[in-house]
Amino acid sequence: MNYRKWMICALFAVLTTIGNAQMRRMPQAFEHWLETPGMRHATVALEIVDLDTDELCYAYDEQRLVQPASLMKLVTTGAAVRLLGGDYVIEDTIDCAADTTLVPMRELLGYNGDWMIEDVGSSYVEPLTCVPDAGMTLREYIKKTNENSLNSNAEALVYFLTQEHTLQAGLESIRNYWQQCGLDTDGLVMYDGCGLAPNDRLTAHFLSQLLREMKDDEDFRSSLAVAGMSGTVSYFLKSSYLSGRAFLKTGTTKSVTAYAGYVRGSNDHTYSVVFIVNNSSSKLTLQRKEIEKMFILLIL
Repeated sequence: MNYRKWMICALFAVLTTIGNAQMRRMPQAFEHWLETPGMRHATVALEIVDLDTDELCYAYDEQRLVQPASLMKLVTTGAAVRLLGGDYVIEDTIDCAADTTLVPMRELLGYNGDWMIEDVGSSYVEPLTCVPDAGMTLREYIKKTNENSLNSNAEALVYFLTQEHTLQAGLESIRNYWQQCGLDTDGLVMYDGCGLAPNDRLTAHFLSQLLREMKDDEDFRSSLAVAGMSGTVSYFLKSSYLSGRAFLKTGTTKSVTAYAGYVRGSNDHTYSVVFIVNNSSSKLTLQRKEIEKMFILLIL
């Protein structure tokens, strides 16, 4: 090996070492949690980034494709607010390209054949034939959608994104937008806009990239529920110092418990957090309590 090649290899080794050193080692308590009976056969994917320093704090199986459940709404609402703008007014009818008549949203939405029947029939989903909240500006609409995890609202957004007003065209538009932003869309498999489809997948790293991309978008950030105070996280972290300091979207089905959003640590740094658990055999209430402990453990 000549001297120049040796120097390049040596420099690469040093940079790799530095890059790895930036990421903190997982606490033992996290490793022990993974070995508890309810978690032993589960899949956990997470990524935590300090947005003030751009430091990757923690990552665990962040490149694995996992079921996101309603975290998929972040993918949809983030693209919608960028493509349509916060002042866009939601209509209850759409001028379809295939038909010159105005079609009510309820006739377009119906049921997606890719949705999980057991979850459509549970409290996880509101009646899907309801017309979404027409007349709202998009910033109001995505706040209501994300705070309360409204599936039909998220689905409606997909149809508004393209002139074709079809599910497939809307999903392609979302994927293309994030790809143009430089996100690794190999980490996104999207069959709907709300996260009900059992074949929906994304990586914690992809969603972490999305949160970093959207960190300065006030319409997007303010759409998230406040831990211990509002929406689907009104009781999450309520008794901890992170109450009122974590702005999160939840994802919950029979096989998924997940949280993603922004957390302001005790050092006043803002962190993007993606924490996804698939296929835990523990009861949902126990899973949430354990994930609360992990939030407190991993966020300074």
